[in-house]
Amino acid sequence: MLSGRARARAKSGDGPVHAARIHKLAKDSAVKARTQAINQLKAVLAIAEPSLRERLSSLGNTELYRTCARPGTPDGGGDEDAVAQATYMTLRMLAERVEQLTAQITG
Repeated sequence: MLSGRARARAKSGDGPVHAARIHKLAKDSAVKARTQAINQLKAVLAIAEPSLRERLSSLGNTELYRTCARPGTPDGGGDEDAVAQATYMTLRMLAERVEQLTAQITG
């Protein structure tokens, strides 16, 4: 190649192979972001109040995300302190993010 005798052509930026590469790039990015969101959600649960942690610890991953993504608090209460409200809000945002990224990955 350095001698100037190479005759190979560079890959073109069109066609089905290139389209598949771009699709895989987006999907890999969504998988990475979903993994981060799952890890963050579980980290928040690890430091949550014990009663909340115990209620949610028996759930499988899919049910955990669905439960946390529902409007309101996981137990339906309304008189929580500021830390509990922040915990519920954060769990909900992260669970919604997990669900959205899962839809992107599977869709």
